[in-house]
Amino acid sequence: MDTQCVVVGAGAAGLAVSRALSEVGVEHLVLERHDVADTWRRQRWDSFTLNTPDSMNDGLRAGPGLGTTCPRDEVVQLLTEQAQALPVRPRTAVTAVDSIPPGFLVSTPDGTLSAPTLVLASGLLNVPRRPAQAGLVAPRVHQLHASDYRSPSQLPDGAVLVVGGGQSGCQIAEDLALAGRTVYLSTSRVGRIPWLYRGRESLAWLVDCGFWDQRPQDLPHPTDTALTVPLLAGGRSLDLRILSGLGVRLVGRFASADGETIGFEGSPSAYAAQADDAWARLRSLIDHHIEEHDIVAPDPATADRPGGPVPDPGAAVLDLHSADVTTLIWSTGFTGDLSWVNLPLFGPDGRLEHDGCAAPWPGLWYVGFPWLTRRCSGIFHGFSRDAQDIVHGVVHELDR
Repeated sequence: MDTQCVVVGAGAAGLAVSRALSEVGVEHLVLERHDVADTWRRQRWDSFTLNTPDSMNDGLRAGPGLGTTCPRDEVVQLLTEQAQALPVRPRTAVTAVDSIPPGFLVSTPDGTLSAPTLVLASGLLNVPRRPAQAGLVAPRVHQLHASDYRSPSQLPDGAVLVVGGGQSGCQIAEDLALAGRTVYLSTSRVGRIPWLYRGRESLAWLVDCGFWDQRPQDLPHPTDTALTVPLLAGGRSLDLRILSGLGVRLVGRFASADGETIGFEGSPSAYAAQADDAWARLRSLIDHHIEEHDIVAPDPATADRPGGPVPDPGAAVLDLHSADVTTLIWSTGFTGDLSWVNLPLFGPDGRLEHDGCAAPWPGLWYVGFPWLTRRCSGIFHGFSRDAQDIVHGVVHELDR
C-alpha cells in the first residue's frame, strides 16, 4: 500500500480529518482537485460571511467575543495556512476509486495510489443546480447560478430577479439592494432566526440546547433532514421583512418560465408567517433552556422585534421586459457527484447510504456531508467531532 489512508478533498472537513489523523500518527495523503478551500474561493460572493459565530467554527479559529464572524477571504486564508502543515496534494484530481481488497485503488491523472482506508470529503452539495426551465427564459436575459455571483458590479445594468428564498438567495438579494439595484426575490418556505436573542447569538444558544446534536432518528420524520436551514446572515438578522424594508420586491415561489414571463405560486406574506412560526418553536426551545438552568438573560419580550408587514405582489407573473429585468440569478442549491466512486454507495431510493460517517463498504467514510451523525455534520461546528469518529474507525481498520 502507498499510504494508510487517502482523504479526497481539502476543504474544511477534509482538513479536519487530516489534523485528526496526524495527531494519532496515521500516514495519509489529502488529494484536492483544485486548490485548498476551492469551494470557498470559487462559489462564494465577495461580501460572504460565515453564518455561524466564531464560537461555532471549530477548527477554524477561536472567537474573541460576541458577534464575531469570519468573512470568505479569511476562511480561505485560515484553511490555506492549516494545509501547509498537512500532507495535502493540491491540483490532484481523483478520477476514479475502485475496490482492491483489502483497500482501495485511487486513480489520478498523475497515476494511482492504494490505501486500506479512504475518506470522502469532496462534498455532496457542490455541483450547481438549476431548473430545466432555465432554458425557456428569453435569451436576452443574463442568467447565472448563485455560485458564479461575486458582486453587483459584474452584472449588466437593470433589475435583477433572484430565484431562491434560502440563505444564498436572500443574502445575494440583500447585497444587490444595498448597492442600489432593483431586486425581485422569488421567495419560498424557509424559517428565520435572529442573529441575537436575549443577549447572545441565537445559534450559540441552540448549541447549549442540544439542537445541533440532534440525530436523524431524533426527528419526527426522516425527510425532515431535507428542510432548509432557518434564514439569517453572518453577524446580522435577515428575513423577508428586512428585505422588504430594503426595497426588495418579493414575489412567490418560482413555478414556470416562458420567454419574458416568469410565473410564481404561493404568497410571500404566508411564507413570512411560516418563518415566524419556525422561529417561535426555536425561541421556545431557548427560553425553556434559560429557565431550566436559571440563566440570567435579558427579557425575551424585547429581544426579537421583526420589521413591518410583507406585502404580496399584485400578480402571479412577472414580465421581465416591463420590469427591466436584465439578470436572473438561480439560487436553487447544489447537488453532488460521486459517479467517480465505483462502489455501491446509494440505496434504491437514490439516497446516500451510511451508518453515521461510515459508508456501506469496509474502510470507507464520509465527512462534511449533511446529517451524517447529527444536525451539525454539514457545518464547521460538526467537522472536528465527526473527524474524531472517523479516525477511531480508521485506526480500528488498520489494526485488524
